[in-house]
Amino acid sequence: MRRNSSGFTLMELMVVIVIVAILAAVAVPLYVNYVKDAQRTEAKGAIGAVITAEQTFFQVNGKYTIDTFVPNPTPGAQALNCDLTDALNNWSISVSQADASGFTVVANGKAGGPTDGRMVQLVYSRTNQPQWTEN
Repeated sequence: MRRNSSGFTLMELMVVIVIVAILAAVAVPLYVNYVKDAQRTEAKGAIGAVITAEQTFFQVNGKYTIDTFVPNPTPGAQALNCDLTDALNNWSISVSQADASGFTVVANGKAGGPTDGRMVQLVYSRTNQPQWTEN
């Protein structure tokens, strides 16, 4: 008398495991790159807000200014008026060089966070195209 057995053979299970491993090997690096791109975009958005604030400052004062952005600043503590609250969770943002011809904005990833070791920099000039540097 023959018994009807149901289930998967060891070979079928091994094939499925290999297929899942191949899919994971492809998907994980894509996901990591996607996350890094999102973080860069967050920094670039914050730098865009700084550009707008610097241009407004220039219209009033005839020059750009150096500034360091901190979460929840006290009124009047910062020369530039822009809200970077969300970006400051992951990035330290500062205008490191400024004069009448342009400025440099640097976003450094905060230590111990998801952006640790990352940097996005913009060199803005009134006469040349903006120069972006990222790592």
